[in-house]
Amino acid sequence: MKPFEELTYLGRVRRMRGLARVALVHYGLADAPFRFLRQAGNTLYRVYDPDQAPAGMDNELFEPGHYLLRIHQPGYQATEGIELELAWLAALRQDANLPVPEPVPTLDGRLLTQVSIPGIPGERNCSLLRWLKGRSVTRGAGVRHYRAQGRLMVRLHEHAAHWQPPPGLTKRHWNWEGFFQDVEGTDLTADEIWPLVPPQYVDAFQFVIGRAGQLMEEWGTGPEVYGLIHADLGIDANLLFWRGEARAIDFDDSGFGYWMYDLAIALEHCREDAACAGYRDALLEGYTALRPLPQEQLQHLDLFWAIWDVYLCLWATVGVHYYPNYREEALERFERGAGFVVRYAAGG
Repeated sequence: MKPFEELTYLGRVRRMRGLARVALVHYGLADAPFRFLRQAGNTLYRVYDPDQAPAGMDNELFEPGHYLLRIHQPGYQATEGIELELAWLAALRQDANLPVPEPVPTLDGRLLTQVSIPGIPGERNCSLLRWLKGRSVTRGAGVRHYRAQGRLMVRLHEHAAHWQPPPGLTKRHWNWEGFFQDVEGTDLTADEIWPLVPPQYVDAFQFVIGRAGQLMEEWGTGPEVYGLIHADLGIDANLLFWRGEARAIDFDDSGFGYWMYDLAIALEHCREDAACAGYRDALLEGYTALRPLPQEQLQHLDLFWAIWDVYLCLWATVGVHYYPNYREEALERFERGAGFVVRYAAGG
């Protein structure tokens, strides 16, 4: 059998299908039909079995009998991080009835299962989620969508501020160390990446890093500023809409971070848009209807954009130098982010 690493993309996808079939046995879905969706980090399949639709299921929230099977990318999240993500999703459903994917337990009651088959190295973490109804709004988004986004995000934050994670489970932290010392997914330390950064950007990057350190030290990590966040909840990705209300998907990048960082990421994709100020006001209107945001936090929205850009630029630097097939996209990401950081530093 040819080693997994030597297979083409299509060859790896075909072989992963065998692992998906074994994983579904753990959920009592051995004979359920399933369809490959994509492999972008995690390998994703849509599973369908009408006989497995739970009795009394809310058909306004979930597609009956439809599931998302995730074969998690090795090394991207530790097992305890995935377990915490699934525990949080389960609590969001059970405690607050929030519109998020609901984890499906295995036949023996676990939310995460490990599967291995010949021809694919190691064990793979697998999880199954109920399929959330909704549609993405990548075009034509308006203030009503951002207002709904704010209403959803504040409920996520309110739950996280009072929820106690199960003992022993942890996830990444979107704090100073998490942004600037742990450039996840690069296999390099920050000290190894910095010599690769074009020298004309170093001063601006260091300005943002210094200001971030001062602010985070001043704020600390109390529940009024910091907690478990989605960390990638933008209208351009990971938000669905159903009958005017927002629904959140893909909690893969969730972790512990600043509430303001979550809000900054919600607007990052449209910050160059002439309508961004109106979108910002709508997002905050929806959010602050339930939870106030002090001005001393709101005034640092641009800083959290700059923090995100420095992090992305460090990540993209590795792509430019070490991954030829990704070089053009990584260079575009770097230049877009670096431009904002330079402008922010010049105004600071």
